[in-house]
Amino acid sequence: MRTPVTTLALMLTLACMLCACGGGVSAEPLLSGSVTGSYEGSAFTAVNGFATVSNGTPVILMGTGNLGCGSEEANSPPRGLNAAIGAPQLAVGTYENVVVQLYSNVGRFESTGSNQGTLVITSVTDESVAGEITYSYTSDDEDTYTLMGTFEVVHCAY
Repeated sequence: MRTPVTTLALMLTLACMLCACGGGVSAEPLLSGSVTGSYEGSAFTAVNGFATVSNGTPVILMGTGNLGCGSEEANSPPRGLNAAIGAPQLAVGTYENVVVQLYSNVGRFESTGSNQGTLVITSVTDESVAGEITYSYTSDDEDTYTLMGTFEVVHCAY
């Protein structure tokens, strides 16, 4: 179980990673599955995504933005609605209380997240990571944030 300080540190790391995504990297389309989400009532379906380890943190990124291997090193965030999932490890298993950070870069950049996700990783190869994510969070302002579905994304070298 993560402590509040560890969870906060992971959320900040994920925020920094996705803030850096974008730039001139080619997007990696989802290989299979369907992941849908909502950010303050704006629904989205992930079309791009990848899994990697960045600065020692395993992460799965997916959304509508220009997300692809190496984009975590770019200087500007991708436009669109995106999510970063902090995986304890990129290995087959069921992980509860994972940090999910949702990002909106439509008009302005903002994000929110919590450690209320459940991640089931069903397959990990050198080429891809597959699994299922279930996440739902309601803010104090009654805004709803969700991410759910099955996915297979490119497994980037690290």
